[in-house]
Amino acid sequence: MTEATIGDTVRRRTRAVAAAALLGALLTGCIATGEGDTGPAPSSSAATPDAPAEPTVAPLREARAGWKVFTDPSRLVSFELPQDWVVQPLDPTPGTYAADSLHYAVRTPEGTTAAEFHSGIITPEAPCPDAERTPYAVIGSEPLALTDQPAASTAIEPRFVVRLITGFRFFGAYGVTDEVGGADGLACSLANTVQGNEALGRFSFGDLEVLAPKAPANTGPQTVSFGTIGEAEEYYAEPGFATIREMILSVKVAEPPAA
Repeated sequence: MTEATIGDTVRRRTRAVAAAALLGALLTGCIATGEGDTGPAPSSSAATPDAPAEPTVAPLREARAGWKVFTDPSRLVSFELPQDWVVQPLDPTPGTYAADSLHYAVRTPEGTTAAEFHSGIITPEAPCPDAERTPYAVIGSEPLALTDQPAASTAIEPRFVVRLITGFRFFGAYGVTDEVGGADGLACSLANTVQGNEALGRFSFGDLEVLAPKAPANTGPQTVSFGTIGEAEEYYAEPGFATIREMILSVKVAEPPAA
């Protein structure tokens, strides 16, 4: 065998060994990769077993013709209003509402406040001595579907109400409530508020949070009062009030988180 033949033989054997080594490495890599993919991927629920409930929001919807939908930035409340009406933020009275509560006024093109929305109401209920109880009347009451879920069977159904309370005149107010008036048709005041979820707290949507009779010295241009119940019924039957009524009846709020 010549020197050239010996060299060719060595080179062929070297290439064969290298090829065998490369093939073995490739096979080993494939086996390792296959074993890594056989186990199940860790689930997100296993990583966070105590994840908090997702916050709920008011449902999205489209407005009827000629109206628009207002929704606060956190989507806790939404309602429809006429296209040319505006919603403006209000500065709350200190000490009356919880932190981060919502406060809005709905105003007509003429600048008249049609209703106000307030959440986080923390004002305690005032005492009501028997001597100060006075007759009240309900001249309008309709169920209020605040969420897409039915009201709890143990709760008073939220309603849109128009009520009068007797003083030296009949004082009127409208809004939402989940509370009955006083016993035997007598009360010191009537609350126009509803209990919402944890983020909203107790909230109101109407012209007054609390309706109570006033002394003559405490009345002014913004006081709504009537000489008779018939006058009040005519006032609240006007087309202008029908628009306010439709707006308040359209309100939707975020549901409480699922248990």
